[in-house]
Amino acid sequence: MSGRTKEYSFIVQKLFEELKCTEEQTLEIISLVLEDIRLFDKKQHDYGSQNIAKFGTFGVLVRSSDKIERLIHLNHKGDDPYVDESVNETWQDLSVYGMIARVVNNSDWFGGTEISTAETRTGGTA
Repeated sequence: MSGRTKEYSFIVQKLFEELKCTEEQTLEIISLVLEDIRLFDKKQHDYGSQNIAKFGTFGVLVRSSDKIERLIHLNHKGDDPYVDESVNETWQDLSVYGMIARVVNNSDWFGGTEISTAETRTGGTA
């Protein structure tokens, strides 16, 4: 388990047991997911729910695409990022976007009316 997630060690172990997991690597995955939850909660506090509710799945796809392009570009160049966001933080953002997309696709996201993909492309109503 990574050093930054030791505070979760009891919770991680309990989840591992409750979920009847068997693979040791799953302990690290649980730790990372808990970090993702904490990051989501902090960013949700700053952004609110409208940024996702407004554009729905399409918006999450765009944000995810930006993160993927950043990773591809940095990997291709072999450079360290100039922006104060590590490669691991970019991967973490992608992980969170995946969870957000699943919530949106389950129609469980609240906070507003989604603009359809057609509206987004045309700038008008669908």
